[in-house]
Amino acid sequence: MEVLIIAAGEGKRLNNRFSPKPLIPIYGLSLIERIILGAKSAGFNRFKIVVGYKANEIIEKVGNGDKYGVQVDYIFNPEWKKGNGISVYKAKDYFHEKFILLMSDHLFDDLILRNLQQIDPEEEGCILCVDRKLNSDYFDIDDVTRVLVENEKVKSINKGLDQFNAIDTGIFLYSPVIFEALEDSISRGQYSLSAANQILSNRGKLKILDIGDHFWIDVDNTEDLHKAKKILIKQLIKPTDGPISRRLNRKLSVWISSKLSQFNIIPNHLTLISFFLAVLAAVLFFLGGYPRIVLGGVMVQLSSILDGCDGEIARLKFKQSRFGGYLDRFLDRYADGFIILGITFACFRSVGANWVWLLGVFALMGSFMNSYTALQYDEFLISKAFINQKTFRMGRDIRLLIIFIGAVLNQLIAVLLILAIVTNVESFRRLFILRHEHQLS
Repeated sequence: MEVLIIAAGEGKRLNNRFSPKPLIPIYGLSLIERIILGAKSAGFNRFKIVVGYKANEIIEKVGNGDKYGVQVDYIFNPEWKKGNGISVYKAKDYFHEKFILLMSDHLFDDLILRNLQQIDPEEEGCILCVDRKLNSDYFDIDDVTRVLVENEKVKSINKGLDQFNAIDTGIFLYSPVIFEALEDSISRGQYSLSAANQILSNRGKLKILDIGDHFWIDVDNTEDLHKAKKILIKQLIKPTDGPISRRLNRKLSVWISSKLSQFNIIPNHLTLISFFLAVLAAVLFFLGGYPRIVLGGVMVQLSSILDGCDGEIARLKFKQSRFGGYLDRFLDRYADGFIILGITFACFRSVGANWVWLLGVFALMGSFMNSYTALQYDEFLISKAFINQKTFRMGRDIRLLIIFIGAVLNQLIAVLLILAIVTNVESFRRLFILRHEHQLS
């Protein structure tokens, strides 16, 4: 299935910030690049873009799509001043089967498109994705296209509706029947897409898909642009973040990531930087002496914060990869091993007792087992919706904070003792929880 993106309009309300609007930059990517990459992540790789106002600039920026791993073709609309319905109608000769229609200034959760693909409408049926959250902070209720839904079909659609129960998100699954409706509305001098949608509605051919809790936003003015940035940052927070990540690390890492996103940063490079900071901390612990131990603790906590930036940059700029996730987990385990080894050596040199090494081994085993069981345990928490109940999660963020605090207080033996006890108890706790869950399922 192909995707049609309409990007022909002028976008007057953002002309004072950037022009044309589809090229306005948001954290290192233009608006239209985010639309393309969002659709790509949902499984689409063939696009047609309708251009008009400053068409050459958009074509020069996006090109043929090779740099995004997709195919992009262009349709020129010389009548772009008339209305968005004209832009869709210009694509009439290019679409003879069902297709997705997206706006070049609407950001969205790619899960909406994934869900839309699962629906098999009637042969000539069309689907509009709607938002029933009428009190959302992400849009101005006086500036959106309102929809009245009855029996899961659109009854009325217009910006000026007094009675409505949903909002038009600008995401559609169309069949070629839309072009017949557009031809009808244009012949009456009505050039908006909403006018054609009303005709489809009158014919009983426009159903709806409720997007639920998934986000979307129409970037129409400066205020919307600020809201869009906040949404994208909010999406970086993972539901399985531990308490330290949620309350401390993530607040710092997303700020760092938002600044780094302006540059051509490769997420795996940030993974390596975080790892080298952890190795440096281990060396400082190994060398001993309170000033170096404190500095080692600072390096540990800084490494912990930066450990979130690689994934954040990857998600923010659509650079996720399976190898990147594997590399992150791979180096985290080596980093943990080096840090605990450095602490254990520092403690042994301080007290000169062999039992320190045993304590270090238990701390290391517990830390590794926490990491080994993390993926399955997190899947269990999410499946049971426990994350929303603020369930305590003993993860790497807490372990590294314990090391940081212990280094500042010069209590490295206490650090090993706490890690040895807490991490192993947590690992066995997870084992019993998952065993109980297996018995119930």
